Amino acid sequence: MSLRRRELLLSSGAVPLLARAQPRRLRIPHVSAKADVQRSYPALLLEQALAAAGVPATLEPTTELIPQNRALQELGRRRRLDVLWTMTSVEREQQALPVRLSIFRGLFGWRLLLATPEVAQRMSAVQTLSELRRFSMVSGHEWPDTGVLRANGLDVVVSPSYDAMFKQLRLGRADAFPRSVEEVWWELERYGQGLVVVPNLCLHYPAAVYYFVARDEPQLAQAIETGLLRLRANGAWERLFERHHGEDVARAQFGARKVIELRNPLLPPLDELDLGSKSPG
Repeated sequence: MSLRRRELLLSSGAVPLLARAQPRRLRIPHVSAKADVQRSYPALLLEQALAAAGVPATLEPTTELIPQNRALQELGRRRRLDVLWTMTSVEREQQALPVRLSIFRGLFGWRLLLATPEVAQRMSAVQTLSELRRFSMVSGHEWPDTGVLRANGLDVVVSPSYDAMFKQLRLGRADAFPRSVEEVWWELERYGQGLVVVPNLCLHYPAAVYYFVARDEPQLAQAIETGLLRLRANGAWERLFERHHGEDVARAQFGARKVIELRNPLLPPLDELDLGSKSPG
């Protein structure tokens, strides 16, 4: 069934769901250094989507930070988690059941670069992917971003520690750290001593962050999808997105930057994807 057909059916309420008298307790991972995961955009959107589908829920984040790949394991074999959100890939869609609606509307594929002022000055003149390959990038050991960067011929310095990545830049062990618009300003304020956002330049590649549930939870996946489509139809999704990300997108000034396009070989076939409609200007 096409996405448009599903939108019409689900937003109209034509597909029945199992309503619950009591809120369902859903365990979610603490996957970000940002402290209040329950009030984060993905958590709030998930709550609103389930409420719109008639399946209210209370979200319970883990107390410790959980790396993305480990979170997928907890979702499947160990069942310590019920829902997570992460960038999709062929491998991840084999491990868990995706809700194929891009919750960040493609925004995670738009990357600004953190660097020292000296490196940033040199990088600001980059015009082509070939020129970008003269610089090294730092990235996480199990992050999908690492595979994307390497697939495009970029030199990647892999770090097992999130905190250490910023230190790698200051020590000159890597030149730049590609970060999404949703992350970069927050990180610059808290971890970016001695670092700046590279002017005049950004990276872009197709990317979709989806909600994932265990493969034996199709009803939960259907409820999330139904709620998201209803929020999209009534404008609530757009309002929540703009409230959380509108200022960050405006600050990035994408229209004034040279965009270096990268391919993303980790994705499922593009005709199976919902990459969102957000195109920063």
